[in-house]
Amino acid sequence: MNSRITIFLSELYGSRNVLLQLVTQQLILRYRRTALGYLWTLINPLLMMTVMAVVFSTLFKADLKTFAIFLFAGMIPWNFFNSVVTQSGTAFINNEGLIKKIYLPKIIFPLSIAFALLIDSLLSFAALFVIILALGGTLSWALLFLPLSFALLFLFAMGVGLVMSIATVFFRDLQHVILIAMQGLFFLTPILYKHDALMGKVAWLVGLNPVTPFIALFRVPLMEATLPSGDIILQTVAIAACAMAIGLIVFLRQEKQIIFRL
Repeated sequence: MNSRITIFLSELYGSRNVLLQLVTQQLILRYRRTALGYLWTLINPLLMMTVMAVVFSTLFKADLKTFAIFLFAGMIPWNFFNSVVTQSGTAFINNEGLIKKIYLPKIIFPLSIAFALLIDSLLSFAALFVIILALGGTLSWALLFLPLSFALLFLFAMGVGLVMSIATVFFRDLQHVILIAMQGLFFLTPILYKHDALMGKVAWLVGLNPVTPFIALFRVPLMEATLPSGDIILQTVAIAACAMAIGLIVFLRQEKQIIFRL
């Protein structure tokens, strides 16, 4: 097993230039022939979040500025996680021609998706952070924790994405089921509401949601100007490590079957 992991890491390192090219290609193709280009990484989430902030702040009778910061801090990690999981589902299917033509470490396909989305997410976050400050957010040393928040979220999303990329090769309908499942998961994630405001079975279900503590990793430094609690940090580290381990185990066991299922 150790020798297999060594070979796997060696092949991945040897294909780093291909990985970089795939990431670059995805970023270029996503906004090719658009007048605003990368400004869409800000415009799309900003318009969606603005509409949601206005609507739900009215429904919840909350201060618009405060709720907007609350919403933005929750949507940033959710959008990244949601995009990685849903797009990873077609990582091998969309690259069937390339996979059948030349040998490449197949993990670079879902990995390139995750890295491209991470760059998008960081660009969106930088722009939205300026808006958060304009709405009343505060600068604090706690914001230095956010790179670790992104790193833990990346590992978690990547682990789940690896499982989805393999599963959809065997069950093609799953790529459509994922979209529906993620819509349901959105409402079980404390993005529009506070987890501690819930009671009973709903609070219990939201507490079981593995995405929940990752929302706190971003929301606490941005809104409360403090570090997340030790329990939340340990919980996210454990979830991210387990997700990545499971993702790699599933991938390594089924990697050779991918080409026969495409």
